Amino acid sequence: PCSLPMLPILAGLVVGSGASPRRGFALASSYVVCMALVYAALGVLAALLGGNLAALLQTPWILGSFAALFVILALPMFGFFELQLPTFLRDRLDNVSRQQSGGSLVGAGILGALSGLLVGPCMTAPLAGALLYIAQSGNALHGGLILFAMGIGIGIPLLLLVTVGNRFLPKPGTWMNVLKGIFGFLFLGTAVLMIRPVVGESLWLGLWGALALVMAYCGWTLAREYGLAAKVFGAGSLVLGLWGALLVVGAAGGSDDLWQPLKVYSGSKVGAAPSAHDAFMTINDPAVLQSQLDSAKAQGQWVLVDYYADWCVSCKIMEKQVFGQPQVMDALKDVRLLRLDVTADNAASRELLGRYKVPGPPSFVWIGPDGEERRAQRITGEVDAAAFLQRWTQTRDAR
Repeated sequence: PCSLPMLPILAGLVVGSGASPRRGFALASSYVVCMALVYAALGVLAALLGGNLAALLQTPWILGSFAALFVILALPMFGFFELQLPTFLRDRLDNVSRQQSGGSLVGAGILGALSGLLVGPCMTAPLAGALLYIAQSGNALHGGLILFAMGIGIGIPLLLLVTVGNRFLPKPGTWMNVLKGIFGFLFLGTAVLMIRPVVGESLWLGLWGALALVMAYCGWTLAREYGLAAKVFGAGSLVLGLWGALLVVGAAGGSDDLWQPLKVYSGSKVGAAPSAHDAFMTINDPAVLQSQLDSAKAQGQWVLVDYYADWCVSCKIMEKQVFGQPQVMDALKDVRLLRLDVTADNAASRELLGRYKVPGPPSFVWIGPDGEERRAQRITGEVDAAAFLQRWTQTRDAR
């Protein structure tokens, strides 16, 4: 639905140039690729800025503000209000776009780039939400590719218009509102993901449960408006509603497991092994780190340096799913475990990050008994228990 407002522009200024079908397809391709490149540039810029400011953006009030903004971005998807560029800016860009020639590849490309900026009320919220998400990821390549793919996806109906004609394209209708509703719930889900470092795990689980219940209600209501699809919508909504209810009940009991929310009521203390947090020595002072490394070298002991931050969601996942596994902690029983806490944005955290030049948490550095890093076996990013154990085995057995 977001690409439909662009169809008259392309039809009038590109296809309407009187070119042959092959030439028209080339013009439309130039239009779509340039539009996608504009989105890709925005994605790269957002990621670069987000990466440089990552530590500053991880404070609770910033994360809370981003989550609130995603909630606001979701509201237009449910029809509460329209979110669009200011009228004066939209009109000015529209006037410039109408002055471009539709008969040349360059003109079509310029028109496509301008169309990337002429974001209608349907596209503004998804684009803004994507930019906010990419800014927090800090991955320029990933951000650029995501928005480039989004731009290509928006342009596919435009290419269909040139090749098969607009009679085969779907017309605006109820399906557009359904799709906008899906976008709205995706935004709400992103808000819940962003707020995770700020709220407790049980509350976070409860938020997912509440969101699932609302989605189930909307799906059940929508099912009554369709014939053959009613059973599919109804069954899916029932399953989603049951899962949401289980999450809420589990969260009320203090559960933090998204897939086994009722495990807290089982009565058995699964994972009663020593806490992984207690097994690590937490360090936020470079001098203490150096002292521990010197001590381990003198004793001929392996060292695992774990970069951690309170705002790092992957760190918390690995704390539970990797270091919470008895087989992992048993394999590391003779290893000195040092956790470098870089939660705060200060000189000490920057020095700790710069010690081994890691991009950020979670990162794991292996230091051998000789005091030298085994750089080839370094772990960056989230891995599961099996991959972690495999990497430790390779590190230990390497010569």
